[in-house]
Amino acid sequence: MALCMGAVAPVGCKTGPDLAADYAQTAEENFALAQNEFLDRDWEEAIQYADFVRIRFPFSRYAVEAELLIARAEFEQSNHTTAMDAFKQFAKLHPTHEHVRNGWASFMAAASAFMNAPQKFFLLPPDYMRDQSQLEEALIELEYYFDHYGGTVTEPYAVKLRDEVRRRLLQHELYVANFYLSRDKPEAAIGRLEAAHATYPGIGLDAEVLFLLGVTYLRMDEIELARSTFTELQSQHPKHHHGKQARIYLRYIRDTFGPADPSRKRPDRSPPKPKSPPKPKNLENPVRPERAPPQRPEGTIAPPPSSPFGQGGGAQPEGGASPEAGGTPEAESPEAESPEAESPEAESPEAESPEAESESPEAPATPPGAPSGKSASAAGTTASGGRAI
Repeated sequence: MALCMGAVAPVGCKTGPDLAADYAQTAEENFALAQNEFLDRDWEEAIQYADFVRIRFPFSRYAVEAELLIARAEFEQSNHTTAMDAFKQFAKLHPTHEHVRNGWASFMAAASAFMNAPQKFFLLPPDYMRDQSQLEEALIELEYYFDHYGGTVTEPYAVKLRDEVRRRLLQHELYVANFYLSRDKPEAAIGRLEAAHATYPGIGLDAEVLFLLGVTYLRMDEIELARSTFTELQSQHPKHHHGKQARIYLRYIRDTFGPADPSRKRPDRSPPKPKSPPKPKNLENPVRPERAPPQRPEGTIAPPPSSPFGQGGGAQPEGGASPEAGGTPEAESPEAESPEAESPEAESPEAESPEAESESPEAPATPPGAPSGKSASAAGTTASGGRAI
């Protein structure tokens, strides 16, 4: 059973030609195999054979044909981005090739970009409502084609492709203009419409562009521009339904605003100037007071800076000496620690007696500055540092 599975596995897992068994000996034979696979619509096998020719025989003329075959196979597989790059690279590397000189390679690059653009599908929004960058890329490639390969045999196909690309781009511009008008923004819509009228003329949507342009001018009070636009629409498309509507608008403009007046005042269509942000009136009071730092009431003193001898930092040395100052606490005076200075006997007994505190009415008034006898002796004793007897 295992042997049978081992024998079948290589056949089921095959994804390309085997180098030993499937590839031919020469570049011509391998390119013929690539062409056969391409005609059989086996794109992967065709790319494998063509890539083998391109790598193994780079100086053969079949290597150039193999590059073109790879680009065609990528296009058929709907790998349009890869195909566009391959066609552009081929035209750049081989400018003398037949399919480069007749413009076919450049045309296929534009066609690849067009096919990569959004397509119609019933489950998705319309194609003109989606991104149009690939259509713009296709239009750039077509402009390059007409600049370098105009008048070649492939020009009629390029003209048809250009008309289709421009028509779809114009549909997108009309959609964007209607979007702005539905939101009452005619200033934004008028730029789109004026650019579309100047860029995409003559592709079958001129009446729609002129009618929408005239209505937008009227909403912006551009009376004379609206009058001239509706006049152009009526003269160029008299049988179109927008041409019939233009006659009604012209009658309304004549009845409401009178005859044409070239000197009529026009509204200001200059873009608005950006406003600078307002400056705060008081920089000390921020706009959001909840984020402002707390302020101390007036008349209060700021607390001293935290000491390194705070909680858990040990006892602070006496005398207010700070260790940052680099000095040592001053020695205390021995007089301040003398027991005589703190002894209660140093105090005069007369000062504590009630007789000294009581005032005698018979005693004459003592002039200020003249000490009495006992007070003078007590003062002298205290000043001399001796003990009173």
